[in-house]
Amino acid sequence: MSSNLTAYNSEKDNKKGKPTFRLKADRFIFFICILIAAIFWLLIKLSDVYTVENAFELTYNNEPSGMRVTKLVDSTLKMNLTARGFLILKLNLFTDMEKLDIDLSNYTIETKGDKKYAIYTQELTKKLAEIVGTNENSITFSKAMVSFNMEKSSEKLIPIIPNYSIQFVSQYDLYQSVITTPSSVLVYGPQSILDKLKSISTNKLILENIMSNQVIKVNLENSNPDLLRLEINEVSLDFKVEKFTESEILIPINNSGLQYEIKTFPSQVKVYYRVAQIDFNKVRSHQFNIFPVLNNLDILQVNKLPLELSKQPNFVRNIRIVPSYVEFLIIK
Repeated sequence: MSSNLTAYNSEKDNKKGKPTFRLKADRFIFFICILIAAIFWLLIKLSDVYTVENAFELTYNNEPSGMRVTKLVDSTLKMNLTARGFLILKLNLFTDMEKLDIDLSNYTIETKGDKKYAIYTQELTKKLAEIVGTNENSITFSKAMVSFNMEKSSEKLIPIIPNYSIQFVSQYDLYQSVITTPSSVLVYGPQSILDKLKSISTNKLILENIMSNQVIKVNLENSNPDLLRLEINEVSLDFKVEKFTESEILIPINNSGLQYEIKTFPSQVKVYYRVAQIDFNKVRSHQFNIFPVLNNLDILQVNKLPLELSKQPNFVRNIRIVPSYVEFLIIK
């Protein structure tokens, strides 16, 4: 009895499951039919002929020898393309339809006036038809000509300015100015642009935790690559780094050559300075000259005179005079 009941329940479950399986199969077949229909619809649509408009951004290269394009009078050009949907889809997927690079060596350049030149778009049609893969009759342009300015290319030797930011380990600093090799670059371009160009900068170089000499190659920054060409694109920057220390020295005040004969109190002052350790023993008092300033002062009305430094060795820096004012007595 129990086995019969089990068989009955199993047969009942199978009967319940079959409609669900059929429903899923029907839905799958329906989906396949829809997909096939969509594919056929797409193929039919892509077989049709369409006319589409496209706008190109124009660029030029291979100018005539000694010439340089300096301005785009017509910077864009619209094109109407008549083709089957398959070709239009292919172009949109695999071809750059935003920019049109015009090789001027392949076209007849017409002179239109001072610095102004042009080419006929009819000549572009053949080249573009080859790129697109269609016949010339399928392409029309919005303009009969595209214009641009060209100037004779000149050259000028321009100084190079290093652009850098440097942070040193404590007590270290640059020993001398950064050496740029080469220090100038030959730049080619229109004379009107070169006349305004005073210097060429390097790309920004950032150095941190520096405590030794550095020699680094860095690229030059061309601010106008469309118009200017640099003979070289890279230079070497040489950073001489030394350890510095602070020191002091007593310097007598020089009262000679003044319009009044005076005696100062004190007669000598301390000069504090920073110096590279390799130059520490080179510092001498005669290398400094400190004198009281009398210009624009009523010496009979003031009690103190400011001091000024007029000479120092070129290997010391961050000089500080203590005291910076001194009392004085006029000697009659």
